[in-house]
Amino acid sequence: MTQTVTGQLPASEGLGRPFAWLWASSAGANAGDGLVRTLLPLLVVAGHPEPGVVAGLLAVNMLPWLLFALPAGVIVDRLDKRQIMLVSNLFRTAALLGAAAAHFAFDAPLLAWFALAFALGVAETLYDTAAPAMLPAIVEDRHLERANGKLSVPQIILNEMAGPPAAGLLVGVSVGLTLFTGATLYLLAAVLLLGIARRAPVPALREESAQPPQRSVRQDIAAGLRFVAKHPALRLTLLTSALCGLVYSATFSLLVLLSTSHLGTGPTGYGLLLAAGSVGAIAGSRLTPFLTDRLGTLRVARWSLAASGAAYVALGLAPHPLVAAGALLANGVFLMGWNIPVLSLRQRLTPAAFRGRVISVARLAAWGSMPVGAALGGLLAGLTSVPAMFVIAGSVLTAGSLLLLAPLRDPEPSAPRTPGRTPA
Repeated sequence: MTQTVTGQLPASEGLGRPFAWLWASSAGANAGDGLVRTLLPLLVVAGHPEPGVVAGLLAVNMLPWLLFALPAGVIVDRLDKRQIMLVSNLFRTAALLGAAAAHFAFDAPLLAWFALAFALGVAETLYDTAAPAMLPAIVEDRHLERANGKLSVPQIILNEMAGPPAAGLLVGVSVGLTLFTGATLYLLAAVLLLGIARRAPVPALREESAQPPQRSVRQDIAAGLRFVAKHPALRLTLLTSALCGLVYSATFSLLVLLSTSHLGTGPTGYGLLLAAGSVGAIAGSRLTPFLTDRLGTLRVARWSLAASGAAYVALGLAPHPLVAAGALLANGVFLMGWNIPVLSLRQRLTPAAFRGRVISVARLAAWGSMPVGAALGGLLAGLTSVPAMFVIAGSVLTAGSLLLLAPLRDPEPSAPRTPGRTPA
């Protein structure tokens, strides 16, 4: 049962002090992510500029999602979610401080950076599963879309936009300084989480920390998979997320070729195209809660993803970089119009005892499909052309999302939103 939060922020906000602490902690963690994700490739490229080594670093960083996503969901459902997030941030702090010490003491070998990437990936798997699973305990049910939208803004700005250039500037001064700065940001994120323990309502925290009956990890994973499979809205949105992951990775992996070879942009132009998508995502994070309040969660999610497919088609047909930038900006809006409502829907429909596992299954479906999508995108582009691949992938996303989500309907406007309510 989702708890009502009276909150101590102004009434117009309606999200409460616990959410403010969570938002601040998330901002700190995302700032650390933005630095580290740019720093590690730079460190590897400096000594090993081979494409296979650089790609291997990303694969190692993402590997924990394939290996531990489902067990992480079990851990999140069994233990205190705040403690998991706190320990994850402290672990990342210690890992970066250790890497900084090793860098100052001696030249760290390539294996050390790969080990650091894997360790940070494990911590991220736990943190990114626990955070959305905890949100319904500290935010009113009707405010989930707005809360998820607000949490996405620091991720886009600090992780994707500000983090890379900041990391580049800091690395120019000192690698050790960059590692120490990242550790400090994760430590700040951990400290800010302590505010949730002081401010969150006692009944909500007690519910989120309740211990389920002790079963094996395998049994708990199987129970989570059965829960998703039997729930129409969760099952169909999960399949749609997998399709979205396939198309996103197929197109994003070849966007640099579309930009440089077809549209004739240089590195700066490619960076500006990426920035256009980020600006659109920020706008979408603000617009989506407004639309879901008036049109319904599933309606916004369905048509946003269909429109995202149309934006990929427009990108493939774009005759000029400015048209491509407009398509990417619009796609940023549409992707947030899918991501925010579908995450809120999963939080709303899933009992507290299953939220970690449901979120981990959804992340595994969406992110686990990305390597396959990148491979399929490259194969399809080789058989046709890069612009044609965008047109085909976008068309598949539009048609597939409308088909998969067609059976789902939002509850009637007069009906209150309650966890466990399944759209017809």
